[in-house]
Amino acid sequence: MNLNPVKQIYAFNKEAGLLSQGYSDERECAFPIEEALENSSYKDPKNASRKLTENIFEEEVEDVNRLDKHLDIIVFSLGSIFKLGLSPQEAMKALGVVANKNMEKLTVSTDAEGKQLKPDNFVGPEKELQKILDVVSARG
Repeated sequence: MNLNPVKQIYAFNKEAGLLSQGYSDERECAFPIEEALENSSYKDPKNASRKLTENIFEEEVEDVNRLDKHLDIIVFSLGSIFKLGLSPQEAMKALGVVANKNMEKLTVSTDAEGKQLKPDNFVGPEKELQKILDVVSARG
């Protein structure tokens, strides 16, 4: 697919039916926490993230605050990627790898919380991402 990664992420969310589900403060906060807990000692990052965000939003959050929150997450995430040694171009390439892999998931349904499930034959992005990291490592 030749879309830039941001357009591809939009297409993934649209085709997966995630945009039509609308915004949920609890769900939108739980997903990044779940990703942060992956590959940790937590046995069930999905359940842990849902418990952390369950019933914490007592009042409606304004859209401007939602947007600011998620843009801050992007800023922190990109900063973390740059700390791994990637250039902006390498970060965009890595984002493209993950966006492509997400598009492959569209052949199956989502879970009860709306997270896209992976097909049985799904091969994650790790090998392709490792190639990017190997270039960074070789550069020193």
